[in-house]
Amino acid sequence: MINVKKQILYWETGADEEMLNAKIMFENHRFLACLFFCHLCIEKILKAHVVKITEEHPSRTHILSSLAEKAGIDFDYEQDKFIAKLQLYQLEGRYPEMFPSDPDAIKAKEYFEQTVNLYKWLKVKL
Repeated sequence: MINVKKQILYWETGADEEMLNAKIMFENHRFLACLFFCHLCIEKILKAHVVKITEEHPSRTHILSSLAEKAGIDFDYEQDKFIAKLQLYQLEGRYPEMFPSDPDAIKAKEYFEQTVNLYKWLKVKL
């Protein structure tokens, strides 16, 4: 049996750190890295939700829609579209042969802001 509160805190703290990393990367015009950390932030907060619901360690997946399903999170249509887009950026750093194209400043800002909003929404639900 796991310590559920400790595990939720672990994933939530990690998500907070990744949100800060994304902000730093965005401010320094490192847009591809910014979106990688955006993905990681949402991944970790979803893993906190998985722990909360299942009282088990989350699976070792990076697929946001799968984590949301395991956590019983129902995204609306716009949120679903966004996590599908964000999913592309989990590859940077993990699978270098599959880099997505570098986002421009406008797209990076849009995705960063959407990540902030989704993250806040997920934290409130936690």
